[in-house]
Amino acid sequence: MLAQVLKRAARVWADRGKPRRETSPAVPEEVGAGVASGDEKDAEAVFVSLLRQNPESPEALHGLGRLQGMRGELAPAGRNLAEAVRLKPDFAEAWIDLGNVHLMSENPEEAESAYRRALAVDETSALAWCNLGICQQRRSQLTQASESFRRALDLNPRFGLALRHWVGIQAKLDWPDGAAELLEHWADTAPDDAEAQAAVGFMYLTHRFRPDLAIAHFDRAVALGMNHAELHGNHGIALQDLGRIDEALASYDKALQLEPENRAVRFHRSLAKLLVHDFEEGWTGYELRLLGEEYPRRNFRFPRWDGTDLSGKTILVYAEQGLGDEIMFASCLPDLIARSGHCVIECHERLAPMFRRSFPTAAVHGGSQHDEPGRLSHLPPIDCCIPVGSLPLHFRRRLEDFPQHAGYLKADEARVSYWRRSLAALGPGLKIGISWRGGTRQTRQSYRSMPLETLAPLFEVPGAHFVSLQYGECRDEIARLGSVRGSILHHFPAAIADYDETAALLGALDLVISVCTAAVHLGGALGRPVWVMAPLGPEWRYGTTGEGTMPWYPTCRVFRQTAPFAWDEVVLRVRNELLACRDEN
Repeated sequence: MLAQVLKRAARVWADRGKPRRETSPAVPEEVGAGVASGDEKDAEAVFVSLLRQNPESPEALHGLGRLQGMRGELAPAGRNLAEAVRLKPDFAEAWIDLGNVHLMSENPEEAESAYRRALAVDETSALAWCNLGICQQRRSQLTQASESFRRALDLNPRFGLALRHWVGIQAKLDWPDGAAELLEHWADTAPDDAEAQAAVGFMYLTHRFRPDLAIAHFDRAVALGMNHAELHGNHGIALQDLGRIDEALASYDKALQLEPENRAVRFHRSLAKLLVHDFEEGWTGYELRLLGEEYPRRNFRFPRWDGTDLSGKTILVYAEQGLGDEIMFASCLPDLIARSGHCVIECHERLAPMFRRSFPTAAVHGGSQHDEPGRLSHLPPIDCCIPVGSLPLHFRRRLEDFPQHAGYLKADEARVSYWRRSLAALGPGLKIGISWRGGTRQTRQSYRSMPLETLAPLFEVPGAHFVSLQYGECRDEIARLGSVRGSILHHFPAAIADYDETAALLGALDLVISVCTAAVHLGGALGRPVWVMAPLGPEWRYGTTGEGTMPWYPTCRVFRQTAPFAWDEVVLRVRNELLACRDEN
């Protein structure tokens, strides 16, 4: 999945330009006035005049070199700045500007050397530390860059450029231990600094997954005068996470007024539209995912299918995002197969057996999204292609376009029969699959998951037998549940390790109860009854209102939080419904 992408995307604080000065250089008063008024020609004339009088004036060489660098005249700027530091080796500002010229000239090693010379003269220069960090960042030395930006911010917590770069690196490094606390410390020392407030909000949104607290900091940044597209975009994401869609759309629109082509904001706005089932506009913006940095580039030579007639043609549908996404978007494959002469389906290798069984007229290739196109050479000649996540753009433009299916994927019936016999041996009563943890840290696992202990009220329902569908290591949690609560949760690791076997197990269960995981998609695609426990601000697939079915899966029912992390009330509602179902049976 796209993580969200976009890891749920929230945006990393962008580099808003080349290295820049924290303060103005020391120049003659009349030159400073000329630069301040924007009259660079007058300033240059003064520097040239000074150099006629004294060709070895480090200050005049520095001033002229800096002006040339600002105009992009890098070669003469470099010569003048190099001469300035030759004449005055302890001229820290000139070393910094020389480093900037080297960096803009794509000479990062020389740039780093110049910045370090500046720091040797004045290690308290926040600007030199910041620019050194930018240089290291461009050389992919993220740990070293993080330390340089930290040194700059320790000297000046209000240094916005350093803060944006430092926060961006922490996000890439998945917020190492102590990073969030350090950011809060800097913000505490500058409570009236809008950049710091926005940065803390970004941390709460993307690291601690507390959109409610993020909004408070974003609001504070706005009140302090900040009016950036990034800020309004992140504010929109936080509002969307809290289910406040109308307000989120308003924030996105503010961001787009400032930056109409801001791709990240446009993408998140499309997710908000999909959440409220505005598919006509939502799918168009959803195409922007294909331009994301984390999206694998597939170098297929085939043209992209644009919805035109496919009679007599072979189309390739290729995989993208996570297993749950592949399963969900596969609901469009019957529509495509019916329209094409022949369909080639690339999917994750774990899904290939089930896809071959479910779409017998198609050619199914199981592999990886990172496979080279040559891996498909054994398949029929292909006329055009499309990523699986783009199929709804053609087949699900309105809510009415979603079919009332009874399952479009098929499990192995022999294995379903095996699991029915195995589950029957547990005794009479409902056989219920349970999953309580979904996603990864980058895809808001803590926001959409709960401790197994929170589900304890379900295990108290008499006459029901529960089976773990949880992927990943969970044996200790299950053992602890048994020792503390005396609850029995059956666990069949071999069935979870093999996705085709998982499908057979789901086919034998009476009900699946899960947080937002791939088990929801698999159960819904098989046409099995699924109850989804969704956070207040779920992924766009789950919609925002009501406890009815999902458009993708008629057999799925959604139980929603009413407040962030408030799972107890959701579990109680599920328990009551489970008791009612038991009584009916």
